[in-house]
Amino acid sequence: MVLKPYGSAVDIKAGAGAFAGDKLVWVVNTHSAAAKVTVANATPAIIYVPAGEGLLIEKEPGAALEASTAGANVWATACAFAN
Repeated sequence: MVLKPYGSAVDIKAGAGAFAGDKLVWVVNTHSAAAKVTVANATPAIIYVPAGEGLLIEKEPGAALEASTAGANVWATACAFAN
């Protein structure tokens, strides 16, 4: 998998990250427990990112992301993807 980042990582645990027109976002959970990530699409979705893992999330353009964990940060970066 090849990712092309479009900007710096944003801590979405510290506050919602709005990724303007971006559709793909790489999310990394640096905590030792799963992180709950809310994707604010027209129909909001909740997913859990496993501890120490990263996921590529496809979302609606303009939808914000926010996360909650008991500890460490959850980082998100807008990106493009190639396989």
